[in-house]
Amino acid sequence: MPDIKIDLKAIFEKLEDKPYCIIKLSNDFPTYEKGSDLDIFCYDIDDVARIILGCLQSQNVSVKIIKMPQQLYIDIMEGGNINLRFDLYGSLPSYKNVMIKESFFPSVVENTIEFDGGGCLVKVPNEVNECILRYIEYHECYAQRPDKIKHIDYLLEKTENSGVGLNVVLDKLHYYIQLPMVKENRLVTSNSFYRRTSYFFELFKKIPIVFRAKGLKETLILIYKKIKK
Repeated sequence: MPDIKIDLKAIFEKLEDKPYCIIKLSNDFPTYEKGSDLDIFCYDIDDVARIILGCLQSQNVSVKIIKMPQQLYIDIMEGGNINLRFDLYGSLPSYKNVMIKESFFPSVVENTIEFDGGGCLVKVPNEVNECILRYIEYHECYAQRPDKIKHIDYLLEKTENSGVGLNVVLDKLHYYIQLPMVKENRLVTSNSFYRRTSYFFELFKKIPIVFRAKGLKETLILIYKKIKK
């Protein structure tokens, strides 16, 4: 049996008028490695799934569907293995290590840019949202997956060489982060500056935020200025 190769161009042409956003898209798209997935934010996962499944039906492949609240997997099967997974999200994933406001989800979906992968046009996050999403992925998974440092390399490259302002990324990250309640055994001041400073220290300390573009001192000064606003 020949290897399965999904015609992604045909699928995304059908999704052209739908609000969606592919997260963390590989620069090699539309080629992909077996077992990989396409993470897609969209408002109506059932509608997007219906379109994808209609296209896959014409491509004569075996499909497995897993439906959860606000998330749906479409797995293209090859033998007993997954050839490609469409991972559809109707809301933000459930992050454990960082608290992001739900309003970030529509901000990502509504502010996409177009990526041309060899004539296959798809919607991806704008550069600021992409940096934020990659930082969240790093912060969420680095303890278990050190290879996620690649997301920080991406962020640094963008802020150093592609004209994406670090201050813009931090401004938006700061806006969409939900500050957790501070619980300590000792008396905690209600001063919001203390709470926000503590949180941002926890948020950024894992990163090699010696942000090669700015240096540690300049980065901390910038965060301080944002907190003081």
